[in-house]
Amino acid sequence: LTAAYFLARRGHSLTVFEACEQLGGMMRTCIPEFRLPRNILDTEIEEIQHIGDIKVKTNTKIKSLDPFFDQGYDAVFVAVGAQQSVKIGIEGEDSAKIIDCISLLGDVSLGKKTKLGKRVAVIGGGNAAIDAARTALRLGSKVTIIYRRTGKEMPACIDEVEDAAKEGVNILFLCAPYKIGISGRAVKLECVRMKLGEPDATGRCCPVPRKGSEFILEFDNIITAIGQIPTIPNGFKLKTGKGNRLIVDPETQKTNRKGVFAGGDVVTGPSSIIEAIAAGRKAASSIDKYLGGSGIIDELLIPIEGDDAHIGRIENFYEINREKIKTIPIESRVKSFDEIDLNYTENAAIREAKRCLKCDLRLQILPVMHPPIEIGKHKPNRKAHKS
Repeated sequence: LTAAYFLARRGHSLTVFEACEQLGGMMRTCIPEFRLPRNILDTEIEEIQHIGDIKVKTNTKIKSLDPFFDQGYDAVFVAVGAQQSVKIGIEGEDSAKIIDCISLLGDVSLGKKTKLGKRVAVIGGGNAAIDAARTALRLGSKVTIIYRRTGKEMPACIDEVEDAAKEGVNILFLCAPYKIGISGRAVKLECVRMKLGEPDATGRCCPVPRKGSEFILEFDNIITAIGQIPTIPNGFKLKTGKGNRLIVDPETQKTNRKGVFAGGDVVTGPSSIIEAIAAGRKAASSIDKYLGGSGIIDELLIPIEGDDAHIGRIENFYEINREKIKTIPIESRVKSFDEIDLNYTENAAIREAKRCLKCDLRLQILPVMHPPIEIGKHKPNRKAHKS
């Protein structure tokens, strides 16, 4: 969508092909509404669609890129994301009571009927695991997250982890499952306690099983959330690397195939929205150049203001406390999918803005001529030195 936006502004005609019923990708299907309200998402997408000559074809799954070039398209941007959940790789995970987080989040987001038991385990420690846990909580389940490292190594955003804990999600650290069994209606999850060993390739300490620490937990359902990988149709004829991710030129987003560019999670693996947006922007510039344009897609959204003598700082700016974003009460948030964070009031936004240091500016220190100071006749101004 970002690539389409910037290319349309450059005068190109575009068609966006979407496999689902609605645009938005993982923003719509996997990020819960309490974190990303759908009315906000819809407004942003509508603005993109109206910016230029952009056609949209939903419910259209692409299996080959060849027809595009046969139909006269000059370039293709592949941004299919990473929507296939990674298997845990343990015995018993193929049971119907085991649900992958992408399927759960997608069903809930699209309004499909979803039924979970009263006791639910979520295996994983990333943002998807936290989203799945908080979603299950809102569906009425008592939720336990099982993570093999400590909170310090958890890749999920710390704010989201803290919010999950406040809402009542239990987090079991240094614990790893090694077998799943079904006993009547219950799911028996066999786990082992872990300890941290030497750092692995990611720089995080590698979890090591503690001998003789095995134990069993019982749940009604287990949600797996240990990662996602892209699914690339063979008909795309694109070169892939580790984790089935597409290999591209990091500067241009070009793939191994002429006229085909790629970006987002399909290249980087699961990442943030803003990184996917940045990839779309970079690809738009490269595609514009490829099609004979300048590649300049910069835009000025607001007028640039001049800088005053104090570079935007107000007196005693360092004493102004950060404004806290208000949230809806815990007892209310766990009963619905309403947005948790409330907006700043106008006055609060102004107070927060006054804390800005304008870090993007470079201070220019100009030489100032002072009269010579006679030793013994002047005392240093300690107050001035301090400030």
